[in-house]
Amino acid sequence: MRFTIKTLNLDETLKQFGRQKKQAEKALIATGRDMKSRVPGWAADEVRNAYNIQKKEITPKKGGKPKKMAGKIYVGGTTVSSVTIAYEGRTLTPTHFSMRPKALTGGTGRRKKRKPITAEIKKGQRKSLGPTVFLGSNRGGGYIPFKRTGAKRYPIESVKTLSLPQMIDNPDVRENINAKINTELGKRLEHNIRRFIK
Repeated sequence: MRFTIKTLNLDETLKQFGRQKKQAEKALIATGRDMKSRVPGWAADEVRNAYNIQKKEITPKKGGKPKKMAGKIYVGGTTVSSVTIAYEGRTLTPTHFSMRPKALTGGTGRRKKRKPITAEIKKGQRKSLGPTVFLGSNRGGGYIPFKRTGAKRYPIESVKTLSLPQMIDNPDVRENINAKINTELGKRLEHNIRRFIK
């Protein structure tokens, strides 16, 4: 999933500044830096408005990252017209979406009735993962849901949901991200023009 910020008539705009063209170019570079640092956060906010995933899994803080990362963000380009933000990520298990229960419940004596496993992938829409889904060990890293792929006990496979790029590519989410970029780009460009050009 890739975002490229495009601006129209930039060359024409630069000509209007005449002798201050170099200063105008500095304003564009500064705006590019602003967009590179801010767009990932804006995208994370829009994803969070639609999906029940923690923001820190989408935009990790500098100096360390959470244990459960939903994906990675690569930012490139120097000026505002060349900024490119690329997202990549694996298909996620329901553990990233407030899955319940999170672990097997212990007990002695008569076997307890198994609780249905649910997750809230889209905000406000908690749903069951299905009657045949069960929790299993994730190689010592907690529990994840599994399902059988045949009539017998084995083989089994882990239950998956969707990836970070798929969440961003949701038409509503993508439209909202683009709207946010369009609004804020103008503000940052005006701010930097006032900063660099007399």
